[in-house]
Amino acid sequence: MSIPYHKFGQITIAKVSNSDELKQIMIDPWLESETIIIKPNWVSAAPAAFIDSKTMRMMLEALDSHIVVTESHTHSFNLLEKGMSFTIGDKEVNWEWFITDEGWNWFIENPDWGWFKKGYWDQLKKMDKAFLDEYGFTDLFKEFDVSYINVTDEVWNERIADPTEVKNLVESRFKPVQIDKLYTMVPKKLYDLRGSTFISFAKLKHYASFTIKNIFGMIPDPMRPWWHGLKNSRFISSIIDINKIYHSLFNVYGICEALNATSFPHPEGKFEDLFMGKYNIKEGFGVVAFGRHLVSLDAILLNLTDQWTRVVAKINRLPINMAQEEFGAYDREALKESKLEVGDWLSP
Repeated sequence: MSIPYHKFGQITIAKVSNSDELKQIMIDPWLESETIIIKPNWVSAAPAAFIDSKTMRMMLEALDSHIVVTESHTHSFNLLEKGMSFTIGDKEVNWEWFITDEGWNWFIENPDWGWFKKGYWDQLKKMDKAFLDEYGFTDLFKEFDVSYINVTDEVWNERIADPTEVKNLVESRFKPVQIDKLYTMVPKKLYDLRGSTFISFAKLKHYASFTIKNIFGMIPDPMRPWWHGLKNSRFISSIIDINKIYHSLFNVYGICEALNATSFPHPEGKFEDLFMGKYNIKEGFGVVAFGRHLVSLDAILLNLTDQWTRVVAKINRLPINMAQEEFGAYDREALKESKLEVGDWLSP
């Protein structure tokens, strides 16, 4: 049985139902790397909001390499108990305060996480372990001999690559990053694997990040208001710059999936998330898009889904457009072709 797929330059969009079909369609020498690093989209543990263990299993079964999964503590921070108390200045606040305008602006003005490391880091690590255990990743990673590297833990423990070496590698390919601090945020364990394939494994959802923005999660801060800046003044440059670092160290490959559970916005949806609002879930979409050029991949997917991802369409479109200068332009004709050929594959 043939696998339905469409190809647009370096980008493939396919419909698959299992890992065998995924393995057949994902043919690229980069995917034969001895070690492959996977950065999943784990920003939230809400239903259909993250790469789940069922989807991760499909990917692990489709790849023959040694796999390293890496992520920061963002998902751990979002799992902290809502009633957990934090001392900020002379007042006590809870977790939800941090995502109010007041809390967000406080983080922008106070970017040093030293206070948090002293009092709450252990709690983050407990939440990370609970996430891995509860959602089936601990057993899955053991089954497939997967190594797990938490970026936040590595950087906060000062187990980092030499910033000068990172800087030299980046600036031999790209313009310098705007914030030199980013050069100090590469875990030594990842740096030692440079030259390997690095997969930005994004999830298609109505609050989508796509593959370029997914790498923003490699900045170790559990929350990133400072990297957004006031009125998002630093947001685009932060995304582009962390991408420049990882593109300088690895063969970065993009995969965006709508394989199993996919969320769609609905004003009266069964599910609700702090970031995503109300939504419903469609099971068994069976669509995956992948390729070497993340700019093209994201541009095509955004064009195909902007009617139901419109709540974040602008925030995704800006980094995609700006990324063209550093990583190469996407083919505008491919956007038109994909709209015609893919049809309703990605329609709710």
